[in-house]
Amino acid sequence: MTATAERTGEDGHEPVTTDDSHGAPAATVAPASAAPAPAAPAAATRTEPAPAQPHRTVLARLDDSTSGLVVTGLDDEARAVVVRGLRRAGRRVLVVATTGAEAAIWRRDLGEPAATTHGVAPGLTGTEDEIAERLAATADTDRWLADLLGPAEAADAVPPLEAAELTDLRRLLLAEHGPRPTLDPARRHQVLPPPAELPPEPHVEQLADELLDVVGPATSPARETARPLVAALACLPPDAAGGLDPVLRRIDEAVVALGRAGEDAAWARHVIDGVLQGRAAAAWSRVAGVLPDVERVAEHDHGSGPAQVRITSDGVDPGAAAAAFERYAAFLDTGGTLRRMFKSEEQRAVEALLPALAINRVDPTSAQGAAAVAHHLRLRQFEAGVATAFAGLGRTVRPAEQRALLVHRLLSLRELCLRTGAVLDAVEQLRTLFASLPAAVRPPTDGLAAIGRVVATGRRLVSRGSADLARRELGDVVARLDDVAPSAEQAPELRAALAALFRLDVVAYARAVEATDLARDEQRDLRRSDTLAARLTDRPALLEALDADTSDETWRPRELRWSQAWAHRSGLAWLTGRAPGAVTTTAALAGREQAAAADVDLVVVGPLRDGEDPPAAWGERPDHVVDLPGFPDDGRALLVLRPA
Repeated sequence: MTATAERTGEDGHEPVTTDDSHGAPAATVAPASAAPAPAAPAAATRTEPAPAQPHRTVLARLDDSTSGLVVTGLDDEARAVVVRGLRRAGRRVLVVATTGAEAAIWRRDLGEPAATTHGVAPGLTGTEDEIAERLAATADTDRWLADLLGPAEAADAVPPLEAAELTDLRRLLLAEHGPRPTLDPARRHQVLPPPAELPPEPHVEQLADELLDVVGPATSPARETARPLVAALACLPPDAAGGLDPVLRRIDEAVVALGRAGEDAAWARHVIDGVLQGRAAAAWSRVAGVLPDVERVAEHDHGSGPAQVRITSDGVDPGAAAAAFERYAAFLDTGGTLRRMFKSEEQRAVEALLPALAINRVDPTSAQGAAAVAHHLRLRQFEAGVATAFAGLGRTVRPAEQRALLVHRLLSLRELCLRTGAVLDAVEQLRTLFASLPAAVRPPTDGLAAIGRVVATGRRLVSRGSADLARRELGDVVARLDDVAPSAEQAPELRAALAALFRLDVVAYARAVEATDLARDEQRDLRRSDTLAARLTDRPALLEALDADTSDETWRPRELRWSQAWAHRSGLAWLTGRAPGAVTTTAALAGREQAAAADVDLVVVGPLRDGEDPPAAWGERPDHVVDLPGFPDDGRALLVLRPA
């Protein structure tokens, strides 16, 4: 029996009951005297007799106080005697120490089991009291994450990002959304060429020199003049490039054939220029429309036999007149006869035309003669149609007196038109090839002079083996780059590289390649930003906080203690989920005081030094003070409180 027990009448061998550290039901434990007592702090022993069973004095005084008592005049062992007495008296008592060390003394003196060590989170290990104290000590630097995200769950034990990754994400978000952004969000949807599809600048320069050599030496001014044309011809896609030589040959041959048209060649060239420029396209269409009729000239010339027919009245339509004679000839061939009275409709129609026609060498009233006149009138019809069509092209075709001259003129004009049409058709094929090029770089084809430059340059390119190989290689490069993505999805750097190749501008191409490398780095940063942000998808509050404030002032301290903040959040969740034991600490109960006190009759807080106030959650220090004489006094007080 200890000295304190002797003075209080407490039987050192009487079992006492207490809660375990996890709030389990009361269990029988060894008496306090069984535990080895550490050296007590120096305390003054007073001469007054100690009250028997001091807990009764405390209970008696509690009846006179609504808030609680301040109990003084005790040391650690004596305070334990008071608490054991309160428990023996049937009171459910929760002991709240101010530190983990004091809680260990309480457990020792009350016979409670020693606190267990727990591994709560990486870097956060210790007893419940130690963990609570560490959480309280680091709350200013580490609690922000728990306040932002709320209580942690089991799956949140490991941060979704490393601290370095968080720093990287913040840097990338600042680069995209900061006051001076360097990352363009549009980059996410732009397509850049694979590095392998961009030939080195020296190789492009070599290709350009090989192509321009067909125009002249490096010092020749003609090289720069011809550069746009050479570039366009060299950048044709493979299908068009393969068809270039045959088309150029066809144009060349057609122009040569046109030159053999004699004095009409100049007129034909003028017509071609007008059609290519769009001024005479409609008039040429009308000329082309009458050419199928002219193809039948020989047939009608043969059918005319010896007949010679001239139209002497402007009011006669040669086509309608020819049709009237064709019907009359058919009428006679089928047994019809010429009559003086009761004339047939066919006879009356022909007789009405005769005064306006000069017919020689045939009898128009006979079947054979009527047929010959009809054939000759068809020739006159063709002549009139050609005259009308050619008038739109500025050429006058006068009626021929003799049929032979008429036939010769029609056939000559037809041949001239065929040669003109051959040139125009070949140029149209060339324009079809050029349609595969961007409109801005298509070579002009608005006249024979421009066509001549295209043909001359193109023939030189395809006839020199090395230049032809360079042309086809460059065309393949351009085609592959253009096929990387539709134009609307191509990155500006890709379009710039293509534009430089279309101009054979090696310097601009080098700049575009360098810009492409930078854009590729930008895209890589955006993809990394998206990847890191995706790992925070389940924590939108953290993403919102990053978006709202990316400053170093706010986030640099957080990044330095990122793993500790995550452990802090896990520690708070772990601590909150535990039921408080019979002996706990103010740190372990922080924020849970009311809940912890709900199932107890008394809360004992302390010991507290003179002038030390209890934690705010327990209210103000009671006004009633009970000084228990006769015990060693370490100068500290014990608060005995009634839960609200």
